[in-house]
Amino acid sequence: MLELFGGRATVALGIDRSSEMLRLARAKLHDMTHAELRQADLYALPMADAAADVAILHHVLHFAQQPGAAVSEAARVLAPGGRLLIADFASHDREELRLRDAHTRLGFADEQMAAWFEAAGLQTVRVETLEGGELTVKLWLGRKIGASLREVKAA
Repeated sequence: MLELFGGRATVALGIDRSSEMLRLARAKLHDMTHAELRQADLYALPMADAAADVAILHHVLHFAQQPGAAVSEAARVLAPGGRLLIADFASHDREELRLRDAHTRLGFADEQMAAWFEAAGLQTVRVETLEGGELTVKLWLGRKIGASLREVKAA
């Protein structure tokens, strides 16, 4: 995701728990001087409250033991008005992925994601469905409730 969106950011932080994934990312991002990569826990992000304008959870929640807690932690680091984008699988019945690929969850329903967003203080802004592969991918976009820190009022 840093490779796609990092160029638009003033400061970008990529997090993964896998040192191997971080090694691969560093090789791809060696010229992106404003991006930092850290090994960290999805449930305890190394950022202060309200420190980020955007957070992206890209195909990670289906591995999570507590996806709702991961959504709440991502929301914690968002500033008021900040956006959370989640890209993951729609609900499916491919049980073999639990053993073959260590998936903990077999995708997510829109209603479940909306409940996690609400519990985390996020408003669901948009939901997109990307069909065409073996599994359907969903994009859920949420906005942290509260006025944006960059809001300017006319005199």
